[in-house]
Amino acid sequence: MKRLSVIAMLLGVLALSSPPAQAAEHCPENLSHLGEEMDALLKGVHVKEFTRTMRSVLQASIPEAIERADGIKAQMAFLRKEIQHQVRVEKSADFIARDVSKNLDGPLKPCQRREKGGYCNTVERYYMAKATNLANRAFLDALECYQRQGYH
Repeated sequence: MKRLSVIAMLLGVLALSSPPAQAAEHCPENLSHLGEEMDALLKGVHVKEFTRTMRSVLQASIPEAIERADGIKAQMAFLRKEIQHQVRVEKSADFIARDVSKNLDGPLKPCQRREKGGYCNTVERYYMAKATNLANRAFLDALECYQRQGYH
């Protein structure tokens, strides 16, 4: 009889669980799955603080970020605007770097750490925008997942 009451109690607790507890089972808890793709983009970035920040973003808890935010809808709206901004930065940097280098297609060649100049700064800005948007898009996708699971 004790075993049945414990099982019944556990089932009751699970049935009364809040949507955040349920969502964690179905939605990503962090963005660590982007590690290899992010590392490839960060090879074109020499700003250590940016690189360190982007790598820590991938490990950050999405449920904790949602709890600290003013609301999931507001966070999603912010991310959509930020993605649009970074797309503009990326396109502008791509255009300028290709114009300077006369490389009209193919990947932009990242500069070495010791190289300086307008081209290198522009290419670095391009890779920073791409890395930012990789994380922002994945975070937006995760937020949409959590929202479907009942987060508000």
